[in-house]
Amino acid sequence: MKKGSFFLATSFRIFYMRLIGFCFLYFSLVAGTHADDECPLQLNSQRVVVEYGGSVLVNCSTSVPHTGMGWEASEGAVPMINHSLITWRVSELREWDIEPYCYINYNKTQCTVTLPVTIYKTPDSVSISTVNHNGPMMEGNQYELQCDVLNVAPVQNLTVNWYKGQTLVNQTFFTDTIITPVSKTSKLQIRPDRADDGAQYWCEAKLELGEEGPRPPPNVTSEHLNITVYFKPIINETKLPSIVPAFRGYPLEIVCEAEGNPKPTISWNLSTTDIVYGENLTINDSTPEDLHCIANNSVGSTTRRVKVSIQDISLSTGNHTGPMTMGKEYELQCDVRTVAKSVVVRFYRRQQIVNETIFNDTFNTSDRNTSKLQIHPKKTDDGALYWCEAELELGEGHQPPPKVTSDPLNITVYYKPIINETKLLSKVPVFRGYEMVIVCEAEGKPTPTISWNLSATNIVLGETLNITELTPKDLHCIASNSVGSTIRRVKVVLKEDYLPLIAGLVAIIVAFISVIFIFIYSIYYKKAKMGRYNLKDAKLSPQNGDIAQNGKDNSIPMKKLSQSNSLA
Repeated sequence: MKKGSFFLATSFRIFYMRLIGFCFLYFSLVAGTHADDECPLQLNSQRVVVEYGGSVLVNCSTSVPHTGMGWEASEGAVPMINHSLITWRVSELREWDIEPYCYINYNKTQCTVTLPVTIYKTPDSVSISTVNHNGPMMEGNQYELQCDVLNVAPVQNLTVNWYKGQTLVNQTFFTDTIITPVSKTSKLQIRPDRADDGAQYWCEAKLELGEEGPRPPPNVTSEHLNITVYFKPIINETKLPSIVPAFRGYPLEIVCEAEGNPKPTISWNLSTTDIVYGENLTINDSTPEDLHCIANNSVGSTTRRVKVSIQDISLSTGNHTGPMTMGKEYELQCDVRTVAKSVVVRFYRRQQIVNETIFNDTFNTSDRNTSKLQIHPKKTDDGALYWCEAELELGEGHQPPPKVTSDPLNITVYYKPIINETKLLSKVPVFRGYEMVIVCEAEGKPTPTISWNLSATNIVLGETLNITELTPKDLHCIASNSVGSTIRRVKVVLKEDYLPLIAGLVAIIVAFISVIFIFIYSIYYKKAKMGRYNLKDAKLSPQNGDIAQNGKDNSIPMKKLSQSNSLA
């Protein structure tokens, strides 16, 4: 047989077999026979998913006697054979709408089992772009991103996933039933903010082909689209509070940091003519109270108003003015205005700490924060200096912590007079005929006035008082000031003056003693003179015989001594 005749005969046979099969299937359906439900055929795959141009192999088998079985398909058809297993095999499947089925002649009828086939194709390319826009995006404006997927099939299994970084932000599904390759577009509306500056958007075309499909599902991703977002400057309010403290002797550097794109320029407006450029500004107690930090770029400008709070502290006596009175209670009040988070307030009296209060809460700088001290002034407190001091905790940038000290408060203490009892005894002696001065000294504030009460009608003013034997026996010294009065009772004791009598008696005794002394002395002297002799130029006295004289006449005759008497 010639080659052409053989090919024609074979083609006719195949056509005839298909025609018989279709006719059988038609009549079966018309007759109400459910072939697929009752057909004794088993496929080793209930569904086939294959990439376009890929190979496919499916076995069809039966366990019942039959008169022939085969595969019908536009590619890889298998003629009817009398076996229990038959294979449909295609090395390169390129028929998008192929619908193969296995058939069997059984029990004087023919039944079929259809094999669903899904042919897929991954996209030729996936790309991302912005729609009708180039360059940086402005914060708050709306923009559209577009993902183009070229030549993908089947489109009903296509999912386009949108990502920002690694975060899935949107998905697009398609319901088209077209099984051949098509191109699709997915769009995403975005409204970028400053957090999106530098963000990367990208899209992914993924074919979700079910359990029979490849794992993981095939996908193609676009390149990453980096977006630049321009936004108005935002000043870091955490680093630049609206109120900053200024302390005497403690310069403070404040920082105005601003985030913006393009990078903003920073300036400080101290007044209408005084402008300082740069993030840092050093302030002190002479810096203007109102400052403005201005951050500016091509998108816009932001202004941060800063109030320089002069940290001050004052000490007062609360609701009292003027001098204090000893023994009463008074309240000293220390008012502190500060922005410190922790404040230690100390009261001092003459360099000594007398009270300390710790505040740990953040103060409201619009109000004064008060620490109080109760005092009971004494006399020794007159002229004492009180003051209060606030030690402020402002963080590690201020070490040691700054201190604010109030002006000193000099207190005046009024107290009742105190009479000096040492100088004014309770009993004062007065000698008859003599005048005496007594003194009543008193300490007090205000300076007391002194008066002597001699009687109900006789009052003498002044500290001193002359008293005589005629002065009343009972006196009263009265020391008085605005605080009160103190009275000292004095008793005058009259005494006789025995001094002249004693002096005369002493004189008599002295005279008497002198006479006795002279008498005794004269006797002693006489005896001493009689015991002395001078034999030089001695002359014998005819009157006294042998007795020698001392050259003088002796009217007293001297008896001559005998030898025996002289020896004796």
